[in-house]
Amino acid sequence: MLTRIHRSASAAHLRPAFTLLLNRRLFALSALLLLGATFASTTRAQAATAVVEAVQLPAWVERQGQRRPAQPGQQLSDSDKAVTAEGARMLLRLGDRSVIKLGERTEFQIEQLAARQRGTGGPSELKATLRLITGVFRYATDYTSKALGNRRELNLKMATATVGIRGTDFWSMTDAEHDAVCVFEGRVVVAREQRADIALDQPGAFWVTFTGQPEQPPGQATPLQLAQFIDQADLRPGSGILLQGGRWRTVVAQPASEAAGVAMRVSLQAAGYPAELVVRQGRHEVRINQLATQADAQAVLTRLKADAALGVTGGRVALAAD
Repeated sequence: MLTRIHRSASAAHLRPAFTLLLNRRLFALSALLLLGATFASTTRAQAATAVVEAVQLPAWVERQGQRRPAQPGQQLSDSDKAVTAEGARMLLRLGDRSVIKLGERTEFQIEQLAARQRGTGGPSELKATLRLITGVFRYATDYTSKALGNRRELNLKMATATVGIRGTDFWSMTDAEHDAVCVFEGRVVVAREQRADIALDQPGAFWVTFTGQPEQPPGQATPLQLAQFIDQADLRPGSGILLQGGRWRTVVAQPASEAAGVAMRVSLQAAGYPAELVVRQGRHEVRINQLATQADAQAVLTRLKADAALGVTGGRVALAAD
């Protein structure tokens, strides 16, 4: 750069001008770099989580092969599983306010989940690969998410097909006998290997394929079928539901020693109940907290007593403040 300056100018005369010019260019370059970094920070994809908002016991969250009883507030990220037992349900909330509902005897995995924010306060973009290993699944976008213009690119893998989700409300299930998908609102695309994709874009549009049988074209679910699909994934009030801030508890037992209390707590947690061991007025108490209503607390106690292997013979329900 200096070699191009006219030779008649002295070095002493040129140095201040050159220094000023260089500083200005460095400042401009720094500003561009800062702006680019800021822009990248507001658009870069980040790891996201799904939060357990409610659970109808018993159920588990599995991470790296270890199962823990599911409870409100737990976060699921890449590779984590949610598992429900017979008669159980789970509701997960994604970062864009959309929800996932899992029915009984369901095993569901988050293979990959990431979020991208477009500027401060701007709409979000959610990208995920999910797997329904077995059981019942329902996905629905939240009204607030729609109003904010949030976008999503989700794919749900099943045994024989992958469902492409682009903002909708639909139900799906998979087991050893069949895969099935039904749309309540919006549109999904069912993809299978070496076959043309199937678009389901009308309310009640229904696709099912049975193991070992020729595939049938999609049809329309009946009102009775639609009601059954919805019921399979919805939480059932009074059946043992935990919620964040739930004010009822099931007091399972008051063991005579800490060792006996620990043994019961471990046994209940393995069975999918988030039991805790506390000391109350000098006595040990095994509890399950955050139950939504008195009926939910009683339903849990009734279920525990019905399982002889858990050794629950007494117990009571109470408000959290009691």
